[in-house]
Amino acid sequence: MHYTELHCHSYYSFQEGASSIEELIETAKLLDYPALALTDHNNLCGALSFAQIAKTSGIQPITGVEITLTNNSHLTLIAKNRKGYSNLCNLITNASMQSDHKFPQLDPIYLQNHSDGIILLTGCPRGSIPDLISKGLFEQAESVLRHHLESFGPSNVFIELQNNFAKGDSSRNAQLVRLGNKLGVPVVATNNVHYHKKDRYRLQNALVAIKLNQSLESASPYLKTNDHYHLKSYDQMSKIFRNTPEALKNTIRISEQCSLDLSKDLKYEFPDYPAPEGHTPLSYLQEICYRAAIRRYGEINSKIKDRLEEEFRLINKHNLSGFLLIYHDIIQMAREVMVDLGLVDREIPLEERPPGRGRGSSVAMLVGYLIGLSHIDPLEFNLSLDRFLPEDMVSVPDIDLDFPRNIREELIKRVHSQWGWDHAALTGMINTYHMKSAIQDIGKVLGLPKHSLSQLINRVESSNAQNLSLEMESLPEFKDRINTPVWKDLIDLSYQLDGFPRYLAQHPGGMIFSSSPLTDMVPIQPANISGRYICQWDKDTIDYAKFIKIDFLGLGTLSQMQDILRLIEERKGHYIDLSRINFNDQQVYNSIHKSDTIGIFQIESAAQRQTTPRIKPVNLIDMAYEVAAVRPGVGANDGVTQFIRRRNGQLWNYDHPLEERALHRTLGVILFQDQVNQLAIDVAGLSPVEADHLRRAFTTFNKRKNLDQINRHWENFKQGAIKNGVSNEIAQRIFRKFNGNYMFPEAHAFAFGVTAYHMAWLKYYYPLEFFISIFNQQPMGFYNLETLKEDAKRHGVQVLNPDINHSLAKCIIKDESLLLGLLNIRDIGITSASAIINSRTNNGSFSNLYQVMQYTRLERQPIENLVRSGSLDNLIASRKQALSEINLRYRPPSEQMAMQLPIKQDMLLLPTETSEEIMQYEYNSLGIHPKGHLLLYLRKHIDKDILTSQDAMKFPDGRNVKVAGIVIRRQRPLGKAIYMTLEDETGHTPLIIWPQVYRQLRLVLREPLLIINGIISRRDDTINIVVQNARSLDYLKNPPKSKDWE
Repeated sequence: MHYTELHCHSYYSFQEGASSIEELIETAKLLDYPALALTDHNNLCGALSFAQIAKTSGIQPITGVEITLTNNSHLTLIAKNRKGYSNLCNLITNASMQSDHKFPQLDPIYLQNHSDGIILLTGCPRGSIPDLISKGLFEQAESVLRHHLESFGPSNVFIELQNNFAKGDSSRNAQLVRLGNKLGVPVVATNNVHYHKKDRYRLQNALVAIKLNQSLESASPYLKTNDHYHLKSYDQMSKIFRNTPEALKNTIRISEQCSLDLSKDLKYEFPDYPAPEGHTPLSYLQEICYRAAIRRYGEINSKIKDRLEEEFRLINKHNLSGFLLIYHDIIQMAREVMVDLGLVDREIPLEERPPGRGRGSSVAMLVGYLIGLSHIDPLEFNLSLDRFLPEDMVSVPDIDLDFPRNIREELIKRVHSQWGWDHAALTGMINTYHMKSAIQDIGKVLGLPKHSLSQLINRVESSNAQNLSLEMESLPEFKDRINTPVWKDLIDLSYQLDGFPRYLAQHPGGMIFSSSPLTDMVPIQPANISGRYICQWDKDTIDYAKFIKIDFLGLGTLSQMQDILRLIEERKGHYIDLSRINFNDQQVYNSIHKSDTIGIFQIESAAQRQTTPRIKPVNLIDMAYEVAAVRPGVGANDGVTQFIRRRNGQLWNYDHPLEERALHRTLGVILFQDQVNQLAIDVAGLSPVEADHLRRAFTTFNKRKNLDQINRHWENFKQGAIKNGVSNEIAQRIFRKFNGNYMFPEAHAFAFGVTAYHMAWLKYYYPLEFFISIFNQQPMGFYNLETLKEDAKRHGVQVLNPDINHSLAKCIIKDESLLLGLLNIRDIGITSASAIINSRTNNGSFSNLYQVMQYTRLERQPIENLVRSGSLDNLIASRKQALSEINLRYRPPSEQMAMQLPIKQDMLLLPTETSEEIMQYEYNSLGIHPKGHLLLYLRKHIDKDILTSQDAMKFPDGRNVKVAGIVIRRQRPLGKAIYMTLEDETGHTPLIIWPQVYRQLRLVLREPLLIINGIISRRDDTINIVVQNARSLDYLKNPPKSKDWE
């Protein structure tokens, strides 16, 4: 005999399930289940993944949901077929749209019109019928059941029996059986599963407490009373339901009615495109492209014609004409947004001022270039179509579009408006638990002290919550707590919680499109941002479902570029068309060779700044190599060093002549994703589809460590290579060059390389506009404002303190300098900044501090920070005196300001602040000190033998040195070493910390101001200081914060 669990929650029930899909299916297989239903609360986030994994494991997947009704009762709904699944999606969508999407509730009125293909189970004890039975309201329960029978039909309604050995289970079940017998409704046994095995009940309780935002003690009335809500065997369930054996048989009866195979029954269709009369989508696309080609090139020569004909052949073969025309319409829509925002005149052609830029392998497509998807001419750089438009397409092509932030925000709204949220919705994204979030949430429900949790969160470095015990072991203040009762619970529960979903969020930019309603395929719900709608599937699920997805990505660099070009046009009276600048300007390339790349897209990181002087790019092809080289997938095989050495004259050879076609341009080194595919095709004779599967397998291996899959690909590769005359040893050597770490597609590297050059050109020729725009676009990039300010000074750009009578909300040009904006001041938000600007407009310039306080009615802290930042220096005698005056005059905004009476007699006589005190004021209120650098003041407080960065970099290899500075970045890449950068008044000092040293100094190295003892290391034209010792400097209350990343 068999049993099938029909009421089962995974961790996609979000704080209501304590096991992953994989754990549930693995346990179901061990228990010999023929099938398993997934019925998460109010969502189908895990439905498609569940269907995939269950099928692979030989278990029939059943798709369902436990839905909450407006009276807060629950129903279990199971899809029998595709129609039933569609109705499930619509019901869940209605629940989210008609109520708070964070706590969806379905109006029961929707059930009758969406009942086809659905089996209804009466639910857990919180179901309306079980609850009424428990309260002794038998007739009312009967009435509700009769209504369900009318809506769903007698053959599709079952009374759900659950016995988890909780109080009232047995008596309730007896009455439910009586009700079923009276109305002829069959009963079915379920176990209301919330975890795969008993010992997860503690995590389940913690999750519920997290959801309620209560401690475990406070949440106890809402917690399950025991640990019996796990998957049980047929023998266990048959003993529990020995008096109603038909309840177990009906689980099989129901499962046999469920024919839905979600992994292949989705019935998604490419969006239709209504071509103009007289055209097919293909002919209309051809007309658009040929017209654009004339505008771009002046003529259509044989090279252009041949490339277009080949692309149109493949587009037609894969039925992509409508797909690309939708992109064309979106670009046109983005163009309209530009016009409406006043960013461009309608008469200016799109080619001159495109609204966005493409990225990824789609940049290789000439059609994309001609319809406005890309700023890169693929003919100029001889880009191959093989990756984006192969002869045999494995999956729907993915095109990413980058837009300035302001255009992207409006564009998303307009796409929703034009297509409707049921035909165009944003992709979901599952936010998951990691170290810090696990400590925070689990620690809170365990009742651990807030200050201790905050201290631990600030001290841990790993993002993996399963490493919490090791992290605490390395922290002196926590190592003794590891085995204490409640802290041990924190470690155990955090270990289990790592990687669990926290909530459904919005993907940064992915949007899916469909001809038929999306709500027939996946539930849609409102996003947290008003006017946006998201589907309940994440990017990976969308890819598997083969949905058309367009990524609208907000790229800060494009917003910065937009601002620079606008400022130049306002100052110089003409607009610069970046497509027509000199791309062979060696002065610009020389600045890149000198690592003058702070703030420049793609080449500003510390790793890139050490690579640019070695690669020395001199054209756009070299720029593509530059941005591609510093990627994890290239570095994993020491490819960066090999490429640079060979570029600089080192002799080398292929491991086999068959590598030449794939690797000759990059000197035998894999720089691009495409080269992995090409190597597999040329060396092992794989088809393009097989080669792409191989490349993707390595990426999957990085996530799931599926060695069997890699071994299968190796056997296939080896056999093909041997057939092509490649020895086993050489085949192994070539295969070892593949890895799953991230690399750029070649076309993507060219797209980003051109953008990097554009930004380098603008920084070289228009530094004032460059720095104003990057200040205004924060947060973005690798550096804080203090570092950017120092770089601005090196380029002759003076940074001025905010001025209460001249500053706007953001930075502006004043007297050929950068005037900081009011929003740069701490505690000044857009409301306060507007109050200041509106007061100036209505009352004229401020003449004293009293007027500032009277007219703006700001809170005390913002007013004090206006003073500390220097914004009122033209109105006051000293900042200290002004702070004292605020203390005497201030009244909360709710009270009326006192008259401007003399207060001189009450003022303390305070000395004028020193330059060092001004520096402290400004770091505390602005985060930067416009007129100098912290280390200028710190020099007199530290030892004389501590060198400046500029002096330290002059020493030879092996010399011991001491340096000091502000930490501006920390990085732990794929290798073992940790990399940091210090900044002082003369520049940057790159540091390398080896693991054994880092273990000894990790707490010190977390501090913002450091003195470092180390040894100069000169290798391959790079220079670093290898750290041997370090100590922190406690000098400033609010020093600039570093930008750290894994």
